[in-house]
Amino acid sequence: MSTILIGVEASERSEDAIAFGRRLADVVGAHVIVVNAYPYSDLSSRASNAAYREALRDDALEIARRMRDQLERINDDDTQIRVAADPSPPRALHRMAHAEQASLVIVGSSHTGRAGRVLPGSTAERLLHGSPCAVAVVPQDYRKHADQPIRRVGVAYNNTDEARAAVTAAASLARALGAELEIIGIVSTEYFTSSGLMGAAGIASLRSDIERHVQESLDEVAAGVPADIVTHTRCATGGPEELLTVQTETLEVLVMGSRGYGPLQAVLTGGISGRLVRTSHCPVIVVPRGVEAPFETLFGPATAATA
Repeated sequence: MSTILIGVEASERSEDAIAFGRRLADVVGAHVIVVNAYPYSDLSSRASNAAYREALRDDALEIARRMRDQLERINDDDTQIRVAADPSPPRALHRMAHAEQASLVIVGSSHTGRAGRVLPGSTAERLLHGSPCAVAVVPQDYRKHADQPIRRVGVAYNNTDEARAAVTAAASLARALGAELEIIGIVSTEYFTSSGLMGAAGIASLRSDIERHVQESLDEVAAGVPADIVTHTRCATGGPEELLTVQTETLEVLVMGSRGYGPLQAVLTGGISGRLVRTSHCPVIVVPRGVEAPFETLFGPATAATA
């Protein structure tokens, strides 16, 4: 059985993370571990205080239990709570993800920012860098409409190995949820608005050529998705972050790959993916690089041939 970790604290944003985790666990029958890290270091020092540590631990256990109770429909045998003495919640979640061989870690967004937008707080922001498994960041107030059906799963695609892995993950998710898959390609205006090209006679032709190339790559990867998954492609021209943010208004989940450098088999956001998790209207799942089928343990064998 696969494992989903949900990082929690005493906040509504953690309730958002629980709501999304419940939806996924309902579908895949995953084992769910609700994790709370309390601010205490077990390193020996003159500041050590066993009674204080015990009080913090008791509070953490109560928070984790209260959040687990919100999982509702999930069998108690399939849920656990864990607490960890660590001043750094991201570090505690990283360690727990390694120890439990988790397929996915879910956290809520920051308590600041406009409702309905993903805005990572310090935990989510740091967790996104170097996580050993996929990370989902859930927008503020998601819990208020968590029972609405997931009809459309989107995936950002740019013809890289990381993007192909994201398509595989998104196809697995769409199949499990009975949703349609939308593969989104962006033609950045940076390609043909540099100072050296502005005013050039062939600018219109260059734009047309680039847009055709991107659409062809979208059609090619879409052809590798199993026929039982309803798949669409969408090609748009403009600023990648802004256009993808607009796309998330009509999606229930967006899947993205990690950036193409950094440690293998780790999430490492940067560029567009790093900025988009701050502006998305729907949950964003960032998958680790160097893993061809990131959700194979969560949803079963890989469902898209994207190589």
